[in-house]
Formats: sequence, C-alpha cells, structure tokens
Amino acid sequence: MIVDFRCRPPTDHYTAYFDPERVTWHAKRYGATQMPAAYLQRSMDLFWQEMDDAKIDVGVVLGRNSPAVFMGKQFNEAFIPNEHVAELQDNSGGRLIGFAGIDVSNEAHDAVAETRRSIIELGLKGVFVEPGRVFGTDASDERIWPTCEVCLELDVPVNVMTGPYAGADIGNTHPIGIDRLATRFPELKIVAGHGAWPWIDEMLGVAYKHPNVFVSPDMYLFTLGTARYVEAINGALREQMLFASAYPLRPLPEAVDACAELRLEANCRDSFMGGNAARLLGLDI
Repeated sequence: MIVDFRCRPPTDHYTAYFDPERVTWHAKRYGATQMPAAYLQRSMDLFWQEMDDAKIDVGVVLGRNSPAVFMGKQFNEAFIPNEHVAELQDNSGGRLIGFAGIDVSNEAHDAVAETRRSIIELGLKGVFVEPGRVFGTDASDERIWPTCEVCLELDVPVNVMTGPYAGADIGNTHPIGIDRLATRFPELKIVAGHGAWPWIDEMLGVAYKHPNVFVSPDMYLFTLGTARYVEAINGALREQMLFASAYPLRPLPEAVDACAELRLEANCRDSFMGGNAARLLGLDI
C-alpha cells in the first residue's frame, strides 16, 4: 500500500492558492523535472490517472485556515473550506482522506467546535493546524491545546505545519515546539508536516524521544539533508516516518519513483511508503 500524506488535488480551491507560477518556482528547487499535467489543466480525471500510474492507494488532503504572512515576500492567506475537503473525501471512493484546517486563533471559527463538527459531522480523519502562521509561535503554544484535547478524545491525528514557510521566520518551526506538545500530550498522534526542515537532526531527535510523533519530510526529502531522513527511515524511526509527495510540487509517479531510488531497506520502504500511515489512520492494509 502507498499512502501520500500530503497532496493537493487540482480543484479551484487548491489551484487558487498553489498557483502554477509559484508552484513551478518551488518545484524546480526540489528537483522536479516537470509540472503535473493534471494540475496545469485543473483536471481531476488526470489526477486520478496520476494516482493510478504512481500506484498510490490513498492521498491525504489538508484543509487550510491561515492568514497572510510576510517572509521577505508576501504569502497570501490560504483558506480551503473543510466542506470542500469533505466533499473530495466523500466522492473519492476511499482514495482521499481529509484533514480539517483548523484556525486555532478562533478568528475564522471556534476551533473546538469546528474540530468536533469536522470529525463527527463531516467525517474528516484529522486536523491541520498552523501556529506559526496564526500566532507567530510554534507547536508548544498553549492556545492550540483545546483543539489537541478534542483530537485526543476523538482519537484523530494533529498535523502541525512545520518547515521554512510555517511562519515569518524558521524559529516558528523549531522542533522544540513539537517536543513540548508531545510532552504535554503523550498519547496524541502528532504529525510534523514538512518534517520541520531545516531542523532535521532536532526533529529526528524529538521523534526518537516521542513514539507518538510522526515525521513527514515530503518534498524536503529531495533537497538538502536527504541522507539523514533516509537513515531515520532505515533505522530507529522506521515506524514513524511518512511518505508524502507535496503534490503538485512533483508529479505523483515521479515522487514515487524518486523514493524507489533511495537506499531504503525493503521492509522499511513498505512502512515508510504506506504502512505507518495506514496504522496511524486506521486503514486496512
């Protein structure tokens, strides 16, 4: 089984924020050789074909509720409605799993109420929070705790936005925030989206310390630091590393093929490409 833990289908909501010009610039920096035809043509039919060609069984789709932030240049606000994510999930025949985008600042909605509604009524399978964008802090911010408490109660994962674009500066993504969150909630399933790059060693150290922390390096697996992530996949963190394409930053088949070129041990590759995600999401393998 292959589970892509971070993909953005080519719908109007996603292409409005992840516009082709900006995505193309980023994709080249991550080693992509071409832009996905499905995304450029905004075609869900071609997207399903890409999933088939890549032999990806399930894709995880994230909602967004994040304000604009200046990082040396302006990053626009990103709002992907949870209803849209739920619609994608419901119409996918089980091929897409949705995570609700939760505004933990309570500006767009009441975070606790929206978390409950998204999981119980909309049927979404986890939440995505962005404390760096919303508060200019990190995952240890106590204002995200009420949302985490609901996720713990409902037994769903919390995907935390990390990586260099998680806030105004890379201090917002330092893994010490994940460390403190996991210490406060040792039973909560926590995913570090974008793998807290560039704090690679620190992130792997936090995951080593906390077995409830999962690391999804996605496109950063193919930039600086690849060897350290591969060492973790093959080693002590073999049960906590998650594959993700960060589509459309790479065509889905190219993302899967690039992983096949890494020196992954067979059993570790199976866990990384889908086994760990299936266990985290409660999927049948």
